[in-house]
Amino acid sequence: MIQQRTCTQNTLSAAHWLSGRRKVLAEAIGAGIAISLVLASCSADPSQPAAKDWPLIGRDILGQRYSPLEQINKDNVDKLGLAFEFTDFVVRGRTHRGVEATPLMIGGMLYFSGPWGVAYAVNARTGKHLWTYDPEADGQSGQHSCCDVVNRGVAVDGKRLFTASSDGHLAAVDIKTGKELWNVDTIVDRRWNYSSTGAPYIAGKYVVIGNSGADMGARGYASAYDMATGKLAWRFWVVPGDPRAGPDETPDVTAARRTWPIDTRWELGLGGNPWDGLAYDPETNTTFIGTGNGGPHPAWLRSASGTVTDQLYLSSIVALDADTGRLKWHYQTTPGDSWDYAATSPFVMADLEIDGKPRKVIMQAPKNGFFYVLDRRTGELLRAAPYTPVNWASSIDRRTGRPVLTKQADFRDGPSVIWPSMAGGHSWIPMSYSPKTKLVYLPTYDAAASYVSYDKGEFLPGNADHGTHNAFPPFEDSRLGTQFKQGPSTRFEGRLKAWDPAKGEARWTSEPLPFINGGTLVVGDLVFQGAADGYLRAYDAASGQVLAKLFVGTAMMAAPISYELDGTQYIAILAGFGGPQGGFFAPDNVASSHENYERLIVLKIGGAKLAPPPNRVAAEQQPTPRAIPAEASTIARGQRLFERQCNRCHVMGGAVGIYPDLWNMAPETIDAFEGIVGEGALSYAGMGNFSKSLNRPDIDAIKAFIVNDMIVKRREGPNAGAQFREATH
Repeated sequence: MIQQRTCTQNTLSAAHWLSGRRKVLAEAIGAGIAISLVLASCSADPSQPAAKDWPLIGRDILGQRYSPLEQINKDNVDKLGLAFEFTDFVVRGRTHRGVEATPLMIGGMLYFSGPWGVAYAVNARTGKHLWTYDPEADGQSGQHSCCDVVNRGVAVDGKRLFTASSDGHLAAVDIKTGKELWNVDTIVDRRWNYSSTGAPYIAGKYVVIGNSGADMGARGYASAYDMATGKLAWRFWVVPGDPRAGPDETPDVTAARRTWPIDTRWELGLGGNPWDGLAYDPETNTTFIGTGNGGPHPAWLRSASGTVTDQLYLSSIVALDADTGRLKWHYQTTPGDSWDYAATSPFVMADLEIDGKPRKVIMQAPKNGFFYVLDRRTGELLRAAPYTPVNWASSIDRRTGRPVLTKQADFRDGPSVIWPSMAGGHSWIPMSYSPKTKLVYLPTYDAAASYVSYDKGEFLPGNADHGTHNAFPPFEDSRLGTQFKQGPSTRFEGRLKAWDPAKGEARWTSEPLPFINGGTLVVGDLVFQGAADGYLRAYDAASGQVLAKLFVGTAMMAAPISYELDGTQYIAILAGFGGPQGGFFAPDNVASSHENYERLIVLKIGGAKLAPPPNRVAAEQQPTPRAIPAEASTIARGQRLFERQCNRCHVMGGAVGIYPDLWNMAPETIDAFEGIVGEGALSYAGMGNFSKSLNRPDIDAIKAFIVNDMIVKRREGPNAGAQFREATH
């Protein structure tokens, strides 16, 4: 059956569906099951797809994540049950990783991605698997990723699906078969620590993708490719490169260079990577890119003299000509950025009345704790207000657009406790907007962290280059404890806030949630959000009242979607915990009590009872190993190396998380330690080869530290031996 529907510009192009007067016919899949593909009939308004579809990552071109469907409503939302579940994800080794993508629903099919950038297609009525496309990403990319080999979604243009693999490749595949059409390497220089975790985005004639690596040592940029051939169309460099390597790539790079110190340490890469946060405005043919933090984090470590300057285009919203990639305007949310306050959060666009005037706006809640409303045509700052406790800046100057820094922001000469933490007040977790309430539904974090600066930054292949020690409270250092008590908040929690962007204030705030809470979806008068406690909640969009609370049993970081087929409305969400907090399952995280694995969960009114994953069974304790003879200085060096190069995944002392507990290694793992760390024996599973940054004596020292500390803890308890220290994290 062929059905007519309204399509969205840049997703289901009429040219692809109607070229040569060809019709797209239903194709028999598997055991003769017909998939109903749809004939595109594009409306004049590309911001409004058909109500039943979810063709873009934000559903419409404005990225509002709002569905006008009303079959699921206040009166029956508590009757949601399981329609189907899909769990056949590609898993490398034994590590189940974070799932952060937003599915798309087009023509009766769900398209989504999982870890490593693997793409999937399943029947949106039944969950029947159609195809899996595995880009076979290099496992070494796990070492180059700061925060797990997650992936945030795919893009579709009508007959092609685009996915970015964790190793920086962008692929186009046939949407009906999953067959690869082209595959390009988007990484210009693999000396740096690049990876890809964000979703591609179709902007005008091209598909755009950024990259990750600001925390690892890389020079950030975004690239645009021809959708049919994969040919590079343009590239926007976020920060300048070493002038000794050649002339600036564009005049925009030259303009940025004037904002950097003359003695900038170009060998560090400097960051700015646009790892998420892409949008497109067809009215002005503008591509929007949110750029990342600097690397290393403190601005004074990026130059030999310690000079602090704005350092464009770090932590900025940049508007580019979609055809050329040339800069139209920019707004820097955090000049210089010494606090890891990337502006890579998802954008939402809307038409609002601000100060009595109609405005076409673009909105973002970056990590720095302020909610920004800009005129998307000019970049004019219209609103900037804190959406979570903030102490690094007292306000945003409306005349200059710059933050007014406080004394707490400066940790150059001593440690400081700063709100929000390095995790941000909000990061990549998607927010949504309701044109009915004119509110943004924003997942927020309320937490502080300590900031202690290194003496210098240092680039190491496959390793982080933060330039700071950071830790959450409670603090052992009395100076930090005093600052924390005097700060704007002593909470460590998440909240959902209904934010009025026109007034710059919260309309309502939810009860406390786990620190990690998921993205949001607005369906009519309802707001849906998952969280790390394993519950999917439905709120009244106007009042914030919880109307339903469904136990999924798996932590949810991604945002749900809604779609309709054959008169039935569905809610779909991807679940599975990982990311930067994947090394340790906190007590309020359902992964601490239930098995954690990748899931696609689809719900409908009157569906079946949803069964959570099995209860977590404690791992069998491995035999206590023999001590490794080593000098105390060697053990101490092993601990320092572990803290610097291993602790971002494997928690010191051991923990239940997505990664193996090194304080419970099996005898055969201990015997193979050198081959795993130094030769990459498990690189396919994401445990990369560290031979470029660790020599054999280094590896031996790390092994001696872990094994001997394991013995001490087995004998004297978990509080004995080596412990996490604020000054080394």
